[in-house]
Amino acid sequence: MRTFIVILVCLFVGVSCQNKPQYTIDGKISGNADGMKVLLNKLGDTGSTLVDSTFIKDGKFVFEGVVDEPAYYSIMIDRTPQGEVSSEKYMTNSQFYLENSPISFSGNIDSLPSYFWSKKPRKQAQITGSGTEDLYQKYLAIGEKQGSELSRLNDEYLQKYHIPSMDGIFNKKEGIEISRKMEVLRKQLAEIKWNFVKENIQTVVGYDLAKQYFQDMYVRITPEQIDELEVLVDQAWPNTTKASEFKAMAEKGKRVAVGTKYSDIELVNPDGKKVKLSEYVPEGKYVMLEFWASWCGPCRGEIPHLREVYKEYKDKGFEIVSISIDRKDQDWKKAMKEENMVWTQLNDPGEFEGPVTQVYNIMGVPTCILLDKEGHIFKTDMRGAQLDAVLEEIYD
Repeated sequence: MRTFIVILVCLFVGVSCQNKPQYTIDGKISGNADGMKVLLNKLGDTGSTLVDSTFIKDGKFVFEGVVDEPAYYSIMIDRTPQGEVSSEKYMTNSQFYLENSPISFSGNIDSLPSYFWSKKPRKQAQITGSGTEDLYQKYLAIGEKQGSELSRLNDEYLQKYHIPSMDGIFNKKEGIEISRKMEVLRKQLAEIKWNFVKENIQTVVGYDLAKQYFQDMYVRITPEQIDELEVLVDQAWPNTTKASEFKAMAEKGKRVAVGTKYSDIELVNPDGKKVKLSEYVPEGKYVMLEFWASWCGPCRGEIPHLREVYKEYKDKGFEIVSISIDRKDQDWKKAMKEENMVWTQLNDPGEFEGPVTQVYNIMGVPTCILLDKEGHIFKTDMRGAQLDAVLEEIYD
């Protein structure tokens, strides 16, 4: 009898293990891919983590395992030529939501998306079997028309405005016209995202999209919208790590959200004296805070345009406060002189560890924020013709 009970227990345990939900990724790769290494990575807020790896044999590969909850992953195939050192520049990169279900992955080794941008036309892998991925694709499909048109306009903007501006040619009229069309599309996409997030906040996809509001270079929603999201997340994910992590991100995001009063910080002026930002932000004027660095090529590329803008609008009530994050004082001052930056110049020598990046959530430079006459964040991403368009609306 005792032996019979033990056998039953063992059978029960075995059945339980077999019935435990898990994922199985069946990959089929056409083209000459046999022998290539396949990597399964989990994508997180701070980077990726290798979860598993295998090799393609007879055009196939398989991954099996268990995830605690649906999450964003990538499958990378290493196409490094024989005799060369493995490098990301040779890898494909297909991202998707992985969950515990049978998943099919297929594509051609020569046309799968590459890790780095490529001029060569690419085709997304065919991924089926993940309901979470299906939901994410549904979200992308809603704004596909606007996204495609925005991409087309961005290419037009580069050709007609940005590239000529690098040679000191500012096609202001054409740039403003394109920028305004792009802004309409951005607003439409923002509304699509906002509505989708609110309707799907209880899903991993909705939650991840909500987090994106604070992972971009700019927080493009208002403090009131942030408060609304906090309530929705608390209701959808009560007493969870997700709720606490979101609250921390939201509190930080509120400091730089549109409509928020700018934060005062301690900086250094060209004389080496410690000063407050508030000493250089006059009331009653629109002020652009331009965060930059001498070693930043795109920053230096924007300065000729800023000189033109400052010359045109300085007597109409517009000011620029450039804040460098250069560690070396001599590099900062040398660049100021070379670029003939005649407006207010301040420095935070802490680079990406200083108060500027911490308080203003600076993830990269250049970062350009326009303050209104009361010192509230009015517009973000104020570069090129986008800045021209806003200033024209204000002053002309």
